[in-house]
Amino acid sequence: MDEDGPMRTRAGSKLLKPRSRPPNSALDSGKSTAAPAPRREAVGFSPSMESGFRAFAAAVPSVTRVRRTRRGGAVLLVVVVVVVMLSLAGLSFVATMQSHRKAMRLESHRLQSAAAVASGIEAVKAFGELSGREQSEVGGSWDNAGLFRDVALSDDKTSRLRPRFSVTSPRTRDDPSAGLRFGTENESARLHLGALVRWDEKEPGAGRRALMSLPGMTETVADSILDWVDPDGTPRPFGAEADYYEGLGVPYAPRNGVPQCLEELLLVRGVTRQMLFGGGEGSSLSARQPWASLLTVAGAERNESFEGRPRIRLNDDNLTDLQRRLASVFDRRWVDFILAYRQFGPYDGSRAPTSGASVTIDPNTPPRFRFESPLDLIGARVLVPAAPGADEKTAVVLGSPLSGEPSALRDDLAKLLDWTTSESSPVLSGRVNVNLAPRPVLLAVPGMDSALVERILAARTMRAATDDPGRRHPAWLLVEGLVDLPRMKALLPFLTTGGDVHRALVTARFEDLDRSIHAEVVVDATVHPARQIYYKERWLRPGEARLGDGRAFP
Repeated sequence: MDEDGPMRTRAGSKLLKPRSRPPNSALDSGKSTAAPAPRREAVGFSPSMESGFRAFAAAVPSVTRVRRTRRGGAVLLVVVVVVVMLSLAGLSFVATMQSHRKAMRLESHRLQSAAAVASGIEAVKAFGELSGREQSEVGGSWDNAGLFRDVALSDDKTSRLRPRFSVTSPRTRDDPSAGLRFGTENESARLHLGALVRWDEKEPGAGRRALMSLPGMTETVADSILDWVDPDGTPRPFGAEADYYEGLGVPYAPRNGVPQCLEELLLVRGVTRQMLFGGGEGSSLSARQPWASLLTVAGAERNESFEGRPRIRLNDDNLTDLQRRLASVFDRRWVDFILAYRQFGPYDGSRAPTSGASVTIDPNTPPRFRFESPLDLIGARVLVPAAPGADEKTAVVLGSPLSGEPSALRDDLAKLLDWTTSESSPVLSGRVNVNLAPRPVLLAVPGMDSALVERILAARTMRAATDDPGRRHPAWLLVEGLVDLPRMKALLPFLTTGGDVHRALVTARFEDLDRSIHAEVVVDATVHPARQIYYKERWLRPGEARLGDGRAFP
């Protein structure tokens, strides 16, 4: 062994021992530095070993630089990927939050608009509960912009989003396209489907004739509608009952009663959407008035006076109560004659009314006669028999306080019809408003012909129909000479000038938004409190038609 062997072994061991780097070395700063050369004094190297060691030491920095450069590029790539992912996540979060904010804003506007529509419906209910006089004092229902136009629901005039509602209806029933007015529509101006069955029971064929007055109606469809409404299961000559509907691909049974809404008529054989709601552009049905604007399932009125008090029932069996109620409105002459009529009936003899006659009527005597209508009092006479054992010549003929003279009819008939009734029901349904009904509905009334309808349409104007005190009762046809007394008696059970079921289009909007909610509602004010019986809504955007009849809601 060479004597330098142990020394080289120790030197090799010392060389291979890892060294700790001094702090703040150039290596930590990322700069490449040369490895320190071993001291020759401490280690003895042969020339060959020294050259190899120097080569090794020179190679170390290059290896270190390559490894650190590769490690730094990978980190940068990871950082870039993480930053991109975080950016995408943040962008997605922002987009989601914006979508949620928009949805919340839209939902907030929808809820506020729905609340505004509900406020409009409550306004219609409150109006419907008023008496005729109170409605007249606040402007009426025909075109009342002060009560029904752009009603603000907030006192904050600085708010950019103040909700408002309006209540509108078609301007005329004969021409729904003529525009809108601010007010409600009287359902009694339409043809009540339930009344058709009652008319048909009194006069067979009256129901079909009434429906045939509608534009585009056929006998098959008319009989099918009547079969759907009437309570029996026997089909009419051109109608359809359960056996037809049960044979359809999707079978169902007819209601055999008044429909819940007009849309139910789409289930009746032969009824199409175009017939009921009107045809589209270019359709042969587009020029016709849709049936939905002429029919109703809810027309009714309270049996009360213009002042809002229940009418006096002339056929009340309690004559004492009848006498008391009559005396609160009429003078004694009227009271005695009405009670005498109930007890002794009308007199058709030749005797003239006894001049200056005065009789005492005992209300405890049971009544034997009834009034068909208050019109029975016009020009009537009553023979009050003599007392038992007295001379027959002492019998008295009472003349009616209501003569047939035009001046008397104009002054007294309106009061009689306003305060009295021959009906016992507190609610009267199915009568047609002669002041507001369009031509097809008037033609449907039993006893009406086209000549009389044309005279009525020529005589009335919409403003006079709602504001003229002389036309608050259908007997204005008699007073103005359009019909005689017998015909007026025949027409009176089918006619009215009132109505307490209101249809309206309630529109809610915000001042600074271009969207609005449009709701068609029907409010029944024959009960207290008034109730909503129909509701259909639609959101409208700018440019969409704000329509005034059933065609607004296909």
